[in-house]
Amino acid sequence: MSETSKKNKNRVRDFREANTWTIAELSRRAGVVPQTVSKMERGFSTNRNSQLKVAKALGKKHEEVFA
Repeated sequence: MSETSKKNKNRVRDFREANTWTIAELSRRAGVVPQTVSKMERGFSTNRNSQLKVAKALGKKHEEVFA
């Protein structure tokens, strides 16, 4: 399996930067470790619970962030 086929598209970085938050700030607000946010932004798989926490911290629906 190629590297790109493992990656998932999402808008975590777009919404985080729109709020002018660092990865550390978003992870604190979401209650996840910074490595999880970093993995999301790079398109790697993360569990749905973490995705829901991040979407909520961003004030967005899961579907808006993780398409």
